[in-house]
Amino acid sequence: MRVLVFFSFFSFVSLTSYSQEQWLVTTQMDTVYGKIYLETGDKYKVDEARVKDGKTKTGYKAYQVRSVHLDENQDFETLKIDGRYQFAQVDIKAKYFSRYLYKDPELGTSSNYALKILVNWKGDQYKVSNLTSKKKFAEYFEDCESVSNKIEAGELKKKDLEKIFAEYDACLDAANSQNTIAEPISEITPTEVLQPFIEDLKSQELYNGEIITMLEDISQRMRNNQSIPNYLQQAVLSHLGENEEMKAKFLSLVEK
Repeated sequence: MRVLVFFSFFSFVSLTSYSQEQWLVTTQMDTVYGKIYLETGDKYKVDEARVKDGKTKTGYKAYQVRSVHLDENQDFETLKIDGRYQFAQVDIKAKYFSRYLYKDPELGTSSNYALKILVNWKGDQYKVSNLTSKKKFAEYFEDCESVSNKIEAGELKKKDLEKIFAEYDACLDAANSQNTIAEPISEITPTEVLQPFIEDLKSQELYNGEIITMLEDISQRMRNNQSIPNYLQQAVLSHLGENEEMKAKFLSLVEK
């Protein structure tokens, strides 16, 4: 009997530990644990993550997911590529730039994570391959002239991407640290742009919980003239539920 109890307890611990080796984070910032399967859609259908936790199975569309962890060096994030939401594998991640691997939707489930795409902190995407010219590749890093020049001169090669990212990070950090004088604020600041929307949310008792943090993040990105990531937009839209009027107001603000 003692042996059976010990075995049952050990099995329970093992299964619990195993289920927590994989997880996903939703656009609502909820973390979901379980056995996760990523299903590739096609050019007309978004990818989907299926989570099995015991006897419970739950499906999440790619636009409902921010990130997925399957195993060591197997982390995925949702990207909107060519108008389609899909899972992209994190290949190299730095502060201002990341490289992802993604599947060709034309090939459906038979494809591998082989295509490469660079995404910068502003949300700009650049598809790259061995055919990408040195000059074109250098343009992706033109916010830092020294790095861009080194790439074009051949001092930094495309294969040295981690080194390129590191120098680019250091370059932008140095530029930001020297920019201590506040730039002139436009007549209507992003906060003022969002304020009427926030007041509408308050009047409908929708300004609570996670949406407050989300809108603070969006406001900061607006101040920095950065694009609003798709996952963040989807998180706000999800929070608004079936309120089509407020969804339309929000989209009109972030799409300006």
